[in-house]
Amino acid sequence: MAKRWHVAALVMYAAESWLFLDHGASLTRNVLGSSADPSLIMWFLAWWPWAVTHHVHSLHSFLVWQPAGLNLAWTTCVPLLALLGLPFTLAGGPILAFNMLTLAAPVLAAYGAFLLCLALFEVPAAALIGGWLFGFSSYESAQSFDHLNLDFTVLVPLAVLVALSRLRGRLRRGGTVLALGVLLGGEFLISDEILATGALFSAAAFGLGYAMLPAARGALRALVVDVALAAPLAMLLCAPLLWAMLTGPYDVAHPAFWARWFITDLGNFILPTPASAFFGADRHFPGGYDEQDGYLGLPAILLLALAWREQRGNAAWRLGFCVLAMLLVASLGPELYLFGHHTHIPLPWALLLHLPLLGAALPARCMLFASLLVAMISAAWVAAAPARLRVLLGALACAAVLPVPHPVAASPDSAFFRPGVLQAALGANPRVMILPFGIAGLCSYWQAENGFGFTQVGGYLGYPPIGMQKYPAVLQLFSDTFLPGFTPEFAGFARATGTQYVIAAPGTPAGEWAALRALDWPAQKIDDVTVFTVPPK
Repeated sequence: MAKRWHVAALVMYAAESWLFLDHGASLTRNVLGSSADPSLIMWFLAWWPWAVTHHVHSLHSFLVWQPAGLNLAWTTCVPLLALLGLPFTLAGGPILAFNMLTLAAPVLAAYGAFLLCLALFEVPAAALIGGWLFGFSSYESAQSFDHLNLDFTVLVPLAVLVALSRLRGRLRRGGTVLALGVLLGGEFLISDEILATGALFSAAAFGLGYAMLPAARGALRALVVDVALAAPLAMLLCAPLLWAMLTGPYDVAHPAFWARWFITDLGNFILPTPASAFFGADRHFPGGYDEQDGYLGLPAILLLALAWREQRGNAAWRLGFCVLAMLLVASLGPELYLFGHHTHIPLPWALLLHLPLLGAALPARCMLFASLLVAMISAAWVAAAPARLRVLLGALACAAVLPVPHPVAASPDSAFFRPGVLQAALGANPRVMILPFGIAGLCSYWQAENGFGFTQVGGYLGYPPIGMQKYPAVLQLFSDTFLPGFTPEFAGFARATGTQYVIAAPGTPAGEWAALRALDWPAQKIDDVTVFTVPPK
């Protein structure tokens, strides 16, 4: 019987993932996502095997942001995802690998939460609900538009499962240390932001648990020792990346307003966004659809209220609700937004804004951990007395967060960027600038499609590095916002960086075309692009 529940869980989660992410699209001729962010991930899915086969030993790459290059250790370089996707990359290229990992992400996340809830509460139907509420939460649905590194979250519930198994005496020190070392190291190799914020909230939950559960203090102290022993193993798994981060340049310079804009609107807890299949509407919440992660739904809120009323006398339940409240408040960011209105009411996250590294984390993403706790509390309440009405309310909570079918983009393949074509026209390893620039275009994918046979002035692997922001043209190109005087600034940027060719691909914005026409540089139409030759000074 137990095996049947595992199979049922996997089949149900896989079917839902296919319905809202793929819904019949070709996995080799389409991209399961939107925006330029999938091309960033695909660049790395192709780059890691290319770097190994070409004996590239440094994570400071000169393939992008010429002439200075970029320290890839501080980017979304996802080495573990590249390893997991390697068979698909070799078989069908980075598009297939990206799509397969994107389809697998919510299935594995849901199944990881299912395993956690089944181990804790031992009621399969309740575990099935808990897995769904985490794997298909509004966080997972929103991030799966374009952020594979943020929606591939299976290691989070598995780490919680290991920690709670240790606290309950089901795991010994050796197994705990080994498991946590692998899981924490693996999470770092997927998303260091999730690992860092997870460590912060785990420490806070530990402090609350130590204060509220006196009988568990001995087990909590033992778990701290286990984590300390697991840390060297995790660091060993991440050693090349950590070394590059510590010894190479820190190129990151995100806009300060991001941590104030990518937050959860308080109204989003009860009102869905267009990412939801039901009652979705544009609520003018802060951030974009891919960062509006807060929707819980009225059935889940009712379930949580009933659970609190029944179990508030239980110290362990009170701890769970306290941690959940902490996470929900953290997701609101440094100042409160209410139904799109900025109230300017300060919130605790403001204390983190000036911290190194954590100050750049986006508060809305705290809903990852809140979603897991909602799933656990919901499963625990259903399992406490698995009557038909409880299971029905749990099922309604799952239905309320049902995701909308996600957009599917056509393959960004370009005739000009196929292997050898660009080189035949421009020579071996030319230095080029590709338009649309940065996040507005697909330059990352085209470089991977070409087999990394050219270097870029620019290149979208995240926000422009701090060293390149000194050029006024860079942020105008990146944001597709052109100020008076852009044309000479663009020409100066191209010449200062040694750009040989500017390639205007389909979708180049009018402002960039206007600058190129005003400069009157020699141009030729090749396949689906126009190539401009940058004349010497």
